[in-house]
Amino acid sequence: MDIGLAIVVVSIVVAVAVLLTRRPRTSDAGLELLRGSFEDLRAANATAMSELRAELQRTLGSTEQHLVTQSTTTQKALVDLNRQLGRLGEQSQHIGELAKDIGSLQDLLRAPKARGGFGELMLERILQDCLPANAYETQYTYRDGSRVDAIVRYGSRIVPIDSKFQNESYTAIAAANDDAERRARRRAFLQQARRHVDAVARYVSPQDSTIDYALLYVPSEAIYYDLTTRESDDEPDFVAYCRERHVIPASPNTLLAYLQVVALAVRGLAMQERTRELQQGIGQVRREFERFVALHDQLGHHLDNAMKKFDETERALARASGAIEGLAQVPIAAGGEQELLPLRSGEDQP
Repeated sequence: MDIGLAIVVVSIVVAVAVLLTRRPRTSDAGLELLRGSFEDLRAANATAMSELRAELQRTLGSTEQHLVTQSTTTQKALVDLNRQLGRLGEQSQHIGELAKDIGSLQDLLRAPKARGGFGELMLERILQDCLPANAYETQYTYRDGSRVDAIVRYGSRIVPIDSKFQNESYTAIAAANDDAERRARRRAFLQQARRHVDAVARYVSPQDSTIDYALLYVPSEAIYYDLTTRESDDEPDFVAYCRERHVIPASPNTLLAYLQVVALAVRGLAMQERTRELQQGIGQVRREFERFVALHDQLGHHLDNAMKKFDETERALARASGAIEGLAQVPIAAGGEQELLPLRSGEDQP
């Protein structure tokens, strides 16, 4: 029984008690009747209170069990949280040590030679991860003795790739004190980049079977972004400058895309060369066919002449045959006839 039922029962008991106190004294029978009803209500109330107490005890027991379970779960969660915080602390300490190592590596790569070797290593790793071993070559030597950092082979053509990009002037931009100094250092950075483009353009060598473009590998996405974007209209266009000198700047994210484009272009050149070979073969077959047609026409002329000669000889034979027939019908002159000798069979001979 719930709490609402108990409240209703208690209200009824209180109401009955109030009525008994206010009503005048009645007969003994009525009083006994009321006393009996009151006793019944008291017993019902006691039963309801005992049931209510039992229900409350069960509810409190269930709530206590739930609180114990929830407390255990919370304690486990706190233990896991403390463990994860400990791991995060260790990782944070490891990240701090790694940051120190990166700073040491940055100091180490300040030398141009070490930085160039690091760029070549990054380029070689990208080529190694994405291309078969026979599709590229590092430190490729040209016929004149010059050497490029890497080349990629596509059939009989090669794609030269340079990775020695100088970034001293770029790091100097971040150390500028004001906007004017920053603009001046950016102009110096772009001038140095254009000189490097001129150096890379020399790797385009048709006599060494290169394509018409060379790739300038920039081993930093930030530097590549600053090179390919213009801060103002009066600033020189670096991409147009590269295009004029047949140089394609490429970052680590765009290098493979450019290589795929070059592969498609080389395939197109191969198809063009194959088409040219097919056209030459078709021209040769056409010339042979024209010679065959000429021979056929010549044979036709010969056959026409033979037919004409055949008709002429046939007419000559007809005239000769007519003349022979005419001679055969001419009579022999008198006295010149020859007597036919009688022929005897075999039994008539002696």
